Amino acid sequence: MKAVPPSSTNGIGRCAECPSSTPLRPDPERLQRAQSMQFDPPLDEGIREVVMRLVAGGVETFESCEGGPGHAFPEPTVRFDGQSSDGLRALSVALEYVLPGFRLRCAWRVVDGAVHAPWWVMTFLPPHHTG
Repeated sequence: MKAVPPSSTNGIGRCAECPSSTPLRPDPERLQRAQSMQFDPPLDEGIREVVMRLVAGGVETFESCEGGPGHAFPEPTVRFDGQSSDGLRALSVALEYVLPGFRLRCAWRVVDGAVHAPWWVMTFLPPHHTG
């Protein structure tokens, strides 16, 4: 294997000139598009970067919260719809972006006694606060 000079890597230790690429790897253009999106209501500041990176990786989120006292969840949380592969896709995106993933779980809705399609819940480690 040929050594790659640091100046020719893309900042995450991969050769910037190699033709292989997967859709789950960080892509600055997709991240920039995601960051320009408007959310209603606006995203909590403490989960915004996580959501932006998941959306840039193709994860369609429907709920997020930075977590903590006074919030809907005790820790930073993102929920999204999807089948088994969608949960693994979101986990792959989180790992590629080195997000502080903590837990991934799947839940099913029960409406009028019938089980409906699952949704995913990904929680993240809370940011370390000093002081």
